[in-house]
Amino acid sequence: MKNNYLEFGSLLNKKKKKYEFLKGNLYDWYMLPRYFNDIFLLNKFTPKKNLKTLSKSIHHKDDLKFNYINFILLKSSKIKVFYEYGQTLFEKIFYFKFFSKLLKTKFVSNIKWAGNDTSEWFNFFCRNFHKDTKIEVFKKINFRKINKSVFFAKGVTLLYSKDNLKILKKIIDKSSCGSFDITIKNKNNIKFLNTGKKLYYPKIKNFFNLLKKSEKEIIFKNIYIDKHKIYLEVIYGEKKIIKSFLKLHKFYAKKYKNNFLFNSILNLKVSFKNFQEIKFKKF
Repeated sequence: MKNNYLEFGSLLNKKKKKYEFLKGNLYDWYMLPRYFNDIFLLNKFTPKKNLKTLSKSIHHKDDLKFNYINFILLKSSKIKVFYEYGQTLFEKIFYFKFFSKLLKTKFVSNIKWAGNDTSEWFNFFCRNFHKDTKIEVFKKINFRKINKSVFFAKGVTLLYSKDNLKILKKIIDKSSCGSFDITIKNKNNIKFLNTGKKLYYPKIKNFFNLLKKSEKEIIFKNIYIDKHKIYLEVIYGEKKIIKSFLKLHKFYAKKYKNNFLFNSILNLKVSFKNFQEIKFKKF
């Protein structure tokens, strides 16, 4: 990872007046305030408040639709283990409580939470934020805890690992169901983000071969095709779990069909596509 920097100061007549400049390995310094701000906003939210305001206030509005899928997978599968690769569990639990309030349904209780992250800061705050919760976090991926779990990972986190396809294959095989988003390219590609992190993009052909060989049911939520890359939101699981997931998703889509905010922010009107039905001829 490359060094990065943080700068803080004031703005006066559009001119910056620097107060402090820090450089080094400051990725956690940048990330943690983002998550703590989201936690604060999620915790104070009530169904009477405006979902649009929340969507604009949290750092990534897409986190609402991703965590909605996590919530529905947990509810529909009735699995009691949740695992996150690149864990943000100290925030994730607040998201699930938020959806419980928003959808007026009982919160998924008695869950065993687990995850891994290379950040000692993230793991420390996770352990200490939820001391009354069954939660375990690790620096390295723990496949034993992934076994028969509901799994989740953000695509960018998967791309941090050079062996992401090898890891994904094992995850999909071992977990009962899960979701992740990912960007794949025509050729294996390495790129540095401006945060200093290195990304390893897997080859499109190799990723699709991985899915073809899986015994799990694979569906896509959103697909965006560019000239040399594809972005996918993937949901997978045992056939009975995917069937239950689609049924519950359809229930909420029908219940809130006239609610524009719910539909746009949570992507309720999405049409899921089966892996076998998709043809990527140009690739």
